[in-house]
Amino acid sequence: MNVRAIALPLIASGIAVGLWLALPTRPAAPTPIPATTWRAGTETDYRQVGNYLELQPETKLRLSYTCSQERNVYVFSHSTEDGTILMFPSPDVRGGPKNPVAPGNTVFPGSVDDKVLFWTNRAEILATTTLIVVAATEPVAELETLLPHLRRWTNSAMPGQLMQITNPPTGTEVKGKPRTPLPSKLLERAANRTIAETIVNGPMAADSSPNIWTSSLRVKEALQPKKLNDNGSPTIKLPGNTKPPK
Repeated sequence: MNVRAIALPLIASGIAVGLWLALPTRPAAPTPIPATTWRAGTETDYRQVGNYLELQPETKLRLSYTCSQERNVYVFSHSTEDGTILMFPSPDVRGGPKNPVAPGNTVFPGSVDDKVLFWTNRAEILATTTLIVVAATEPVAELETLLPHLRRWTNSAMPGQLMQITNPPTGTEVKGKPRTPLPSKLLERAANRTIAETIVNGPMAADSSPNIWTSSLRVKEALQPKKLNDNGSPTIKLPGNTKPPK
């Protein structure tokens, strides 16, 4: 047996493996496909929101968004009772990110004066609410035209930067009113994409329009036990200011 003939290739192979192991490990390439995860709870104590999850009224909501490239982001909510509401980018929310959103991770709706901002699921909205996110390489004309006509979240109408819903400026035609369908074909496609899905957090889905990605999920208000009067009959609560305008 020629020991040298066998040993030399083994030695050469060992050197090659050693050199390969000594090379610095390259991290996985970042993806240009945006990803979203909805959070329910406080800044530090929260859980991921799954499709059709039941939430207590006025549960705090935030959106974690990640992408390796700059994108224009739009966030909406829609229900039969509440209509379509603009969550981001709202011109009436002070603080927080702006479009186009920079690469990396961004948590919406942001913060102002070191105070973390939250959206909430709307109280006494018993219909399923769909939360819709759109990301695009360029501003989406269909949505940009719609934004000024939607009711939107604001933290500039009340003291203490309290987040609430406000109407568009006086004289502006309101679109997306309660008991009307989504006022955009793009938003319709985004909402319909996840009707039967269980896992909706993660990479966004490519839309039929190029360079646009969407995600959506649905939440419901958890049913509360009925309060009984002294005579044992259910208490009837008259409608208050928490109901959306007609």
